[in-house]
Amino acid sequence: MYYIVQENVFNEENYNNLILALNRLNLPYEIVKILPFIDSFEFKTKRRDVFPFGAVKMSKISRHLDWIPGSQLNDNHDFQVYKEYYRENLLNYDSKIIKFGDESFFNKEIFFARPTKDTKAFTGRIFDMEQWENFRNDQLHNGHISILDTDTEIQISTVKKIQKEIRFWIVKGEVVTASQYQLGGRYCLNEVVDRDAYNFCQKMVKLFELNDTFVMDLALINNEYKIVECGCTNSAGFYRADLQKLIIALENAFNK
Repeated sequence: MYYIVQENVFNEENYNNLILALNRLNLPYEIVKILPFIDSFEFKTKRRDVFPFGAVKMSKISRHLDWIPGSQLNDNHDFQVYKEYYRENLLNYDSKIIKFGDESFFNKEIFFARPTKDTKAFTGRIFDMEQWENFRNDQLHNGHISILDTDTEIQISTVKKIQKEIRFWIVKGEVVTASQYQLGGRYCLNEVVDRDAYNFCQKMVKLFELNDTFVMDLALINNEYKIVECGCTNSAGFYRADLQKLIIALENAFNK
């Protein structure tokens, strides 16, 4: 396949690791820029067998290009869809779904909030009511461009004490690589992931596959694994994943 890579979209270490993996495997690619406020980008290739890596904006634009496999972002990348399959295996299965413009919705002093869809409209995090109101007002009334509006669906849930978090990459129903990215609430990268986590992830994939390739984030809570969220392979940060394994799996799956 041919790879389109958005310039510097991931942190420098992992961006370079992607380029190194493509070079080691002698696979063709080009690096592109995506400019703010423009819903298109320039690329040179005429090939159709293209896999893009970049921000969510690139994934959205790529859905409208004649690329195969192209963008893997689909309607299944939505908490309200996959919760029907994963159910109690979800960390935030207790979520209440609200609209971003709702003003009265929760009776907790602090809570966790994130968009229901994999839009990266904002990063899921813990708020108190004052922080939430300030954030909401800023997004809705500050005059700058935001993909958030009053009707954007948000999930609100109780705060959990997480021991560690791990991201897994799935291709054609198989877990191919993983990376820890948080430990004890702190950013902590580690490519060594315990077998129980792999086994739980693979079990969840058998319950429901969002697409031919996607990512799944797991959290360890009370020594039990739960799904934090699922995301799009095209736009997921790499952390310390084995990118050569990922690219080989993508090639085997899509390079027909």
